[in-house]
Amino acid sequence: MQLYKHDIRQFKASINSEKVIYLNFNYLSHPIEQWWSALPRTTPLHLAKYQLISLFLEHCRKKDVYYFDKLGTLNISAICITHIFHQDCERLAFVVHEALSELFALNDIKYPYEEHKKLYLKPNGVNYKDWGNGYGEITPHSDDLYEEIDSDFLSLTVCRDQTNTPTVFYFPKDILKGFNDEELLRLFDMKVQFISGKNVNGLKYRERNIVEFNAQQGFKFYLDFRIDNETGERMRPLNEQDKKLINKMRKNLSSCPYKKSISETGTFIIVANHKVLHARSQMNLDLELAKKISSQKHQTSTPRLLYRSKGQNAKISENTLRG
Repeated sequence: MQLYKHDIRQFKASINSEKVIYLNFNYLSHPIEQWWSALPRTTPLHLAKYQLISLFLEHCRKKDVYYFDKLGTLNISAICITHIFHQDCERLAFVVHEALSELFALNDIKYPYEEHKKLYLKPNGVNYKDWGNGYGEITPHSDDLYEEIDSDFLSLTVCRDQTNTPTVFYFPKDILKGFNDEELLRLFDMKVQFISGKNVNGLKYRERNIVEFNAQQGFKFYLDFRIDNETGERMRPLNEQDKKLINKMRKNLSSCPYKKSISETGTFIIVANHKVLHARSQMNLDLELAKKISSQKHQTSTPRLLYRSKGQNAKISENTLRG
């Protein structure tokens, strides 16, 4: 989309209205845990997922069901649902994660070179920042911008988080604070190269614009401010002059306001990956304890365990089939 000066007002109004929705599913936690305790242990988890989907659709309040197909539209950039369940159970957390991800129309993509489903402090993770399985800070970014297939949505479910380290959300409106009209116009012509990080074995690259317009989803942003320990900056401008604008965004990040998730058992988060950036502070965990945990081969005792999905919005494909 070629943006003209008279469109800047529309652009600003659109990005200024993006928001995070918080929902409390505590009224569902008892039915869910009651169903789970009665479920035969031999039930395959993929069948349990469909039973739980039916439970959600039967017992969810209409005002909450309303949001199942609104993510990425109506200026809803992220949804954080709390108190879905209370017991620390990996199997239950996984089934809840898969059921809600499907209800929000997320088609999970599993790349063969990436173990993306479980997030926890992995061996040698204390030496890394900007990695989901690491100990250090994760800088604001959108996922998988180097891939050929776009990930529309990202979801996270907290099985446990004894470290109380929430996911945080940064809005483009704040990252672009202080940009004049000419600088905003330049964003629509700016091309950058995105580079994969530690999660990918071998480097992957993709060149793309950092802002696009989509008739169904509105203005979409492609930004990644992470700096990998090995490969360096994950977002590199093709035009050296554009480096000034990226540095201006980086400077804004240091004082940007942000929204936080609730980092406790039973929280589900889903974000429109190209509407809002997500990040995390350094894990709230003593360094020596983190070293001890990351030396273990299994994640059963890890203090922070999340499930993750990321992929395309199935609803877009559905709308295409409808013609």
